[in-house]
Amino acid sequence: MSGSETQRAIAQAVGRVKNVRTVPLVRLAHEDDTERAIVVVRVGLPPLLPLTEVVTVIAHVQLTVARLAPGGAAVHVEPDVAADEATPTEAIVIRAME
Repeated sequence: MSGSETQRAIAQAVGRVKNVRTVPLVRLAHEDDTERAIVVVRVGLPPLLPLTEVVTVIAHVQLTVARLAPGGAAVHVEPDVAADEATPTEAIVIRAME
């Protein structure tokens, strides 16, 4: 499977995970020193999703990606819980920490 096919397959599978609204980013890369595969996935989540559910969704996304990614790939999930495009994710994370 080519890189773009893998990205599409990952985006489609992650899009079916409960509470994932959107999958705006799937990026495949390699670590500079080890050439280990890295998969970065950004997922849009409902803005009122409780933190405990955010953690569960992230775990499910990681498992879903690991099944489709190259063997031994590091999987990074970036949740976006902003209610709208104008609210940066960092603002949500800072508010959650307070």
